[in-house]
Amino acid sequence: MHRLTLGILLSFLACGESQSNLPAGDLIEPEDFIETYVDLRAAALITEDGQVTESGRSEVLDRHGISEEDLISFAQAYGEDLMFMQEIWNEIELRLENTRSSPDTMN
Repeated sequence: MHRLTLGILLSFLACGESQSNLPAGDLIEPEDFIETYVDLRAAALITEDGQVTESGRSEVLDRHGISEEDLISFAQAYGEDLMFMQEIWNEIELRLENTRSSPDTMN
């Protein structure tokens, strides 16, 4: 189910799905999206199969105070802003590269 959620999130971003009627105040901040996504991927990278466990996923979301719906809403709201989302993904990739080069930061 969590792979489905990630797939939906990525689909919204790839297809430019947007819900511009979402008030900005109801969305998480870009930094929160980035930090949470990076930590979710880092949690997955330390597993044998490269998939974040349900408990690991819950722990990351709880630690950030972010829900699955928060991530999806962010992607829906900004999905059509390709320049903005490219900056978001560039930052995520940069942080993941830094995480991979510093194994101590993965927890």
